[in-house]
Amino acid sequence: MPLLPPLPYGLVLATIVSLGLPGGPLVMAAGALFGPALGLLVVVAGQGVGLLLNWWLCRGVLRPRVTRWIARTRRGRSLERLLHQPASLRLMVLLRLTLIPMNLVNIACALGPTPLRPYALASLALVPRFALIVWLGSLGAAAVRGSLSPVALAVRALALAATAAALLLVARGVRRQLGAGRSAGMDSHS
Repeated sequence: MPLLPPLPYGLVLATIVSLGLPGGPLVMAAGALFGPALGLLVVVAGQGVGLLLNWWLCRGVLRPRVTRWIARTRRGRSLERLLHQPASLRLMVLLRLTLIPMNLVNIACALGPTPLRPYALASLALVPRFALIVWLGSLGAAAVRGSLSPVALAVRALALAATAAALLLVARGVRRQLGAGRSAGMDSHS
């Protein structure tokens, strides 16, 4: 029996995400505690609520603090482009698929003129990443309990590695496309 049932666990995750804190360990732990299916459901619900709360916090109460943070940090300044023009749904999906920390993308989009709808819809692109992390947590818990045969563990580990490699390749390709788009945009302004 997990320490927290699924609903309170999802609320804790939503709170962490809404404050812009890293939730990766909680995503993995959801898989270990609740299994892959329920764990993913808890994570998607918690992340969804947290992302929306983060959006409203960044647009309101936290705006002055976050604006100062962006101005003085290298990572923050790298996302300034999003602060001056609305991000399209396509760009938002691409940003969600890259390995850019999720909280940086959230902050930049919430502070800029990007509407809530493309932000929320593009966040669905995070589901494969969450599924992979939840599954990894579930696999680790099963291995620790000793409920996996060595063959089953090897097959699952291979499938997990292939999935992770595919996500990394997609993220690299997207990152290259975004970099090429920025270079082309800079060249046209010269």
